[in-house]
This record gives sequence, C-alpha cells and structure tokens, in this order.
Amino acid sequence: MGVGIGHRGRIGDPEVTKVATAEAVSADEWDTLIGPDGFYSSHGWIRSLELAHGADPVIVARAGGGIAGVAPTWGGDPADRELFSLSALAGGLAGPWARPFLWLGGRRATANTVPCAPGERREAVLRALLAEARAEARRRGAAGVVWPYLPGPAASELAGSASGARALLQTADTMLHVPADGMDGLADTVRHEDRNKWRRESRAFKAYGGVVEWRSLADAGPDRVAELIAGTRARYGSGGGIEWMRRVLAAQQTAGVARHAVVCLARHEGRIAAAAVFYRHHDWLYGRYWGADEDAPPFTYYVLTHYAAVNWAAAHGFRRIHLSVSAWEAKARRGARLSPLAMVVAPADGLPDLVSDADAAARNSRVAGSWRERFRSRPEALDVSWEQWF
Repeated sequence: MGVGIGHRGRIGDPEVTKVATAEAVSADEWDTLIGPDGFYSSHGWIRSLELAHGADPVIVARAGGGIAGVAPTWGGDPADRELFSLSALAGGLAGPWARPFLWLGGRRATANTVPCAPGERREAVLRALLAEARAEARRRGAAGVVWPYLPGPAASELAGSASGARALLQTADTMLHVPADGMDGLADTVRHEDRNKWRRESRAFKAYGGVVEWRSLADAGPDRVAELIAGTRARYGSGGGIEWMRRVLAAQQTAGVARHAVVCLARHEGRIAAAAVFYRHHDWLYGRYWGADEDAPPFTYYVLTHYAAVNWAAAHGFRRIHLSVSAWEAKARRGARLSPLAMVVAPADGLPDLVSDADAAARNSRVAGSWRERFRSRPEALDVSWEQWF
C-alpha cells in the first residue's frame, strides 16, 4: 500500500500512517467518512487534484480494523495573495505567517471538511491526525499546520481536540436551499424587490435569445467548456490557460469524479456561449466552474448558476446548491444564505502556540461582528450558526 511507519500514542489510540497518494487508500472507506457537505474532501476529488497537479502525502488514521480519518496535505500556494495567503487569512494577528506551513485539506479548496468517522473514537482520531500533521510540519521545517475553509462547527471541534490548536474565523460560505417547487417556492420566501429583479434578469436573458440546456460533461464538450472557463479566468486575472483547464477536466475523468458532473449551458444563435459546471453529491449540487464568452446574453451568470440551477436541482431531488465564496451580496440578493468558514492553525510539534486563546476569541468576535454589520440591512442572509462567533 506504500504506507509509512505507523505509530500510536497512548494505548487504545488510533494508529496513524502517512501514504504517498490518495490512491493508496480505499475510496469506499474514505467516502464513508464524509457527508453531503464533503464533496471537495471526497476521495475522487482529492485523487483528481493529484492527477492534475501532482501527488501529496495523505495522513491516515486507523481504528477498529478500518480507516477512521484522513487528512490530505499540500504545500500551499504562495502566489495566491488572497485566498491562500496565510498572512491575509490571519487578518492582522501577529504570528510567523510568512514562514512555510503544512496545509491540510484539498489543494486550493475553499470548502473543506474533516473526513472522520463519527462515534466515541472521533475525538481521539482528530487528535491523532493533528498530532501527525504537526510532526510532519516539524520534519519539513514548517512553522505549523493550517486546515482552512472549514465549516465553523467542524473547525471548533478540530481545534478542541488538541492543545495549541486554534479555530480562526475566516470568511463566509454561500448556499441556496432548494424548495421542492424550485424558483417559485424560493421566490415566495424573499423580498418583493429581489423577486422582481430575478424575473427581470430572466426575461432579459430570454429576450436576447438565450436558451438553457443541461448536459453531462462529456456531452457538453469538455474542450469547449475548458475554453470558456479559461477565457473567463484570464479576464479576471487568473492563470492556467486552456491546456491547464483541459488537464484538470481530464484528471477528473480518470479519477471518476467527472461522472458526478452536470453542465448548465447557455446557447445563443445555436452556439454554446456559457457553461456552469456542477457536481452531484448526496442531495447537494456543487457549483464549481463558470465560463462565458464576452457577448453572452445578459445575466447569463445568474440564470445558469442560480435560476436554472434551482429548478433543475428541485426537479432532480437536490435540496442544496453550494455556491462557495465571493460575491456574497449578489448571492444573498438571489436567495443564498451565508454560513461561517474558519481555519484551524496549530504549531509544529514542539513549538510554542501560534495564537493565544484570548487573541483568537477577540479576533473571532471582531470578524463575526464585521459580517453582521456588513449584512445589517439583510440579517436574514446570515445563518444561525454565526451566533457561536459573536
């Protein structure tokens, strides 16, 4: 299986090993550790990242004769000065944030979960995973470990499993709750001005000649989808290019995760003008990629990623659409709800704490307050889970 040397702490603790690649772990066992909110922590997704960008070690905890938890690792992305800059994510807290850290979770994932079995051993498994990650950070000469973009409760639980670990509030995730009757039901729950805006945008899209189609990724044409996504990324300053995007989609095909993909297309005068790529996982639909020609019909983004998506999700038994970070106000005006995302930081084995409890609590209260103020005129946009941070 290609595992490293395992070790145990106290008697009865899980056995922890390090493997060179997710391929060394049973996909079926891995995926029993995650729920509907864990698509970007699934075996297939992590494996596709390895195929596209190179393999990174995975920390594996075993207990009771099976896999009880996993922690994918990667080296971070120093070039990303916003989403994966630890200095930016720490938001003014003093610390060695410019030094290398061992990153946990999916490579460049802005929605992580901790793959760990429920039950009485859970805290011990979390503690063992974090202990091995901190030992690995020390071996690499890193200042510590960071597991970013975790749901608030998961971050609190992970940080509570080990001394020296702290949960630091980062940002907000966005989610659409899908009524059984789709957009009609969603429209009944929102403000009058929002509902009218949705309808104006949908009419403008249709008046321009926009037509919506749903296809599998293979039927949509991966090359055209890659071209649209790469072009849009380039317009907004992201690198990669068409070949990079083709490699990503090809890796998903090899890893098997592409079979979960479904693409919402916008056609105009017979040609594909835009594409939104979603992934099906349990009863959640994950919006991941977006691309459009510059002359695509007006409001194509919202038609494909929100309005058409809600109706398709409702018709096919999905109850949530994950929209991810950024453009929070625009998404909230279209029915999305925001929930807190936090990161867990811990020092490398043997090093002093990175952040004190008092400093972490003060920062978390301050960040939560800034989100409450930001949506002061729209408090219904904030999920009740924010209350633990105020």
